[in-house]
Amino acid sequence: MLEVENVSFAYAESVALRDVSTRAEAGQLIALTGQNGSGKSTLLKVVARVVAPSHGEVRFEGRALVEWGGREYARNVGYLPQDPDATFSMRAIDIVVSGRAPFLTRFGWEGEGDFAAAAEALEMCDAGHLAARYLDEMSGGERKRVFLARVLAARPKLILLDEPLSALDAAHVQQFSRLLRHIVDRTGSTVIFASHELNWAAAYSDRVLVMRDGALAADLTPAEIMSPEIVRDLFGFDARTVSSGGRTWIVPEV
Repeated sequence: MLEVENVSFAYAESVALRDVSTRAEAGQLIALTGQNGSGKSTLLKVVARVVAPSHGEVRFEGRALVEWGGREYARNVGYLPQDPDATFSMRAIDIVVSGRAPFLTRFGWEGEGDFAAAAEALEMCDAGHLAARYLDEMSGGERKRVFLARVLAARPKLILLDEPLSALDAAHVQQFSRLLRHIVDRTGSTVIFASHELNWAAAYSDRVLVMRDGALAADLTPAEIMSPEIVRDLFGFDARTVSSGGRTWIVPEV
């Protein structure tokens, strides 16, 4: 589905990505983690076509990104940046239905089918009850669900999420992590999400990609990354593991 081959990118003189190569198959939940400034957000921006790589190539469905038309790519790939604009006052349903824009004609308006897709996306995000609520009346967790539903309304094959777990309390981090697994299992889409929450990034994912200094440092299963030695090497802190609920969790040493 997605192939990233020897991709590099720099902001002026600052190198953000260094020869990154990886691939993703359909129906996978992939966590993208690493320390601050490691290149996670930039890699998502390259795949989302927000920025173009200075070297290397990205292919989606066997075609280089430059071969895709903008509207066609938006129908297949959804991207949620780290800080979507949450300052305007709109109802949730109107925000979510705007995700159907790639399917409208130039001067077309949303029809019944578009609103049905928006309502379905809200329900999938456990946010159907928010449809008539205004964005500025919601909590941070509720707004994240609405913006995720906006991405899902287009029913994309590939979903890219930049730090969807940030600024959430522990309960909402748990709920949102489960939600991402549910979306992959229900829709068959591939979800790649960046996160600093190592335990929750690994809890429901199929793979964990670790970025370090702009390079891909590791591509591991969740079971493999839950190791004190791996954590010390890749993330630079001492930790121990505990087992609970059939899973292994990382606990930082104090």
